[in-house]
Amino acid sequence: MEASRVHVPHSLGAHRSAHPESWSTQLGWFGAAAVIGFAVPYLGSSVLDLRHDVYLAIYFASVLALCVAYVGSTGLDLRTTLSRHWKLSSMLGLVFGIALVRNVFSEDATSRPDGAYFVFELIWRGGIYGAIDALLLTVLPCLIVYRSLGGRLATWRRRLAYFGASLALVMTMTAVYHLGYSQYREDGIGAPETGNTIISMPMLLTTNPIGSVVDHAAMHISAVAHNYETEVRLPPPTKADGTERPG
Repeated sequence: MEASRVHVPHSLGAHRSAHPESWSTQLGWFGAAAVIGFAVPYLGSSVLDLRHDVYLAIYFASVLALCVAYVGSTGLDLRTTLSRHWKLSSMLGLVFGIALVRNVFSEDATSRPDGAYFVFELIWRGGIYGAIDALLLTVLPCLIVYRSLGGRLATWRRRLAYFGASLALVMTMTAVYHLGYSQYREDGIGAPETGNTIISMPMLLTTNPIGSVVDHAAMHISAVAHNYETEVRLPPPTKADGTERPG
């Protein structure tokens, strides 16, 4: 009698590994983000030395294209992501945001542009730049860990795993991105690592991105208003008179 046979699809293992919420798939997206996060500032600022407003347009487009591709390819539910624990994230964002803004205004003021260009810079180099930075440096790393864990954080063990792994990816992405600028390759990345760890706390503690995105935007807006010529907060550095400094 012929033995019964069970047919196992050859691609079963591949389908499992290619699941949009598998570790391999999600970490693949992290790798792609890290490449973009380093290459864009390195080429646009350090190599080509583009004017900062032009460079930022390229950076914004690159990060937004990455995020759109990630959402579409992995089937991320944006409504659920934004509504999950949004009140707590917003409250924590307010608390950390006040501390971040106060810290910016505790530093010495620098010259800044005037008139319509200053308003433009508050929006472009301030709010939009801060929000885009938050997407790359905080939101994407945290989402990658959250989704790799299947979105199941019912136990303290899994919550701690989410917090620890997300923090590790946030710090890694922060380092990779800032090392694309010559100023940080010379002066080190301690300041941005500390600052972005604080900015990331609302999402690290709640899994909701709202508080962290608002905090990063608020920090950038404050820096444009008070510390426009900063060497640390708004790479690549520039002067109020329009003179560009190597980034």
